[in-house]
Amino acid sequence: MSFEAFPLWGVLALIGGIAQTTRNATAQTVASKVSAPLNSWSRFAFCLPWASITVIAVARRYGWPDLDATFLAYCLVTAVTQLLANVALVIAFRRGSFGESIVFHKLEVLLTAVVGALLFSELPSAIGATGTLVCAIGVVAINLARDGTGGGFRQAFRFGPAGGYALLCAVLLVGASFALKLANATLRATNPEADFFQGAVHTLFHTTWIEVVLLSAWIACREPDGFRAVRTLWPRMLLIGSAGFTASLCWFWSFSITIVAYAKAVGQIEAVLAVALGIKLMGERELVRQLPGIGLTIIGILLVLLG
Repeated sequence: MSFEAFPLWGVLALIGGIAQTTRNATAQTVASKVSAPLNSWSRFAFCLPWASITVIAVARRYGWPDLDATFLAYCLVTAVTQLLANVALVIAFRRGSFGESIVFHKLEVLLTAVVGALLFSELPSAIGATGTLVCAIGVVAINLARDGTGGGFRQAFRFGPAGGYALLCAVLLVGASFALKLANATLRATNPEADFFQGAVHTLFHTTWIEVVLLSAWIACREPDGFRAVRTLWPRMLLIGSAGFTASLCWFWSFSITIVAYAKAVGQIEAVLAVALGIKLMGERELVRQLPGIGLTIIGILLVLLG
């Protein structure tokens, strides 16, 4: 099956998953050298130049759109919920096992499907819904197989404080996904000549600068010396931001075209790629235990693309 056989949103979701894998793998290499807020800051701050260049290029080609208060409000909601989701996941990992945290965090895909169906009339086909469920199960299985705590499935499904924060992270990410989709729709409603791509570019730019402002203010107040690390780590931070820009633009564009749960399910290719990177770069040896999860994830992605 070639990319030509995939719908545009499917290609975008796959590219987004690949780019996100690169971003996360690079972010891991600086995690021990900087605080979590500064790590997140690098994702947005080094994404902003690319977002700025892109929005200027699009505006020069199509003109600057009219931006109303509703659009900017949705961008603000997207920015805040994304930042809070990151904080919640960090707390979850600190309060409990990796397995417990990842199980409830990865409920994001299923929660997205439920919220989309109940509140946004995003009704998946029977095949699409099955694929989404299979993807979610597969990703959970992959991550539990990688869990080095020895807790296994029984420990992972104990709902403690870590599970609560991880579930909060999932809820916030669902909110962010639909907020950015509403921002795109609002911009296109105000500017009928604008297409999905233009909406994605402008939504990404305004969401990103808001995130940079909020995180910069937080770091300046809480750890004013933290920015010194940027002097030596900027090459890796640039890669984080560049990969993050690619991933975010693909997500924003894909979400605007199709059912959000579909795009998120296909984007779970990230979990399969993370296994490959773990084996190649980090010497992980749990491939056999991860094979059932990998198989389920790939089958689920194919079902969603066919649905």
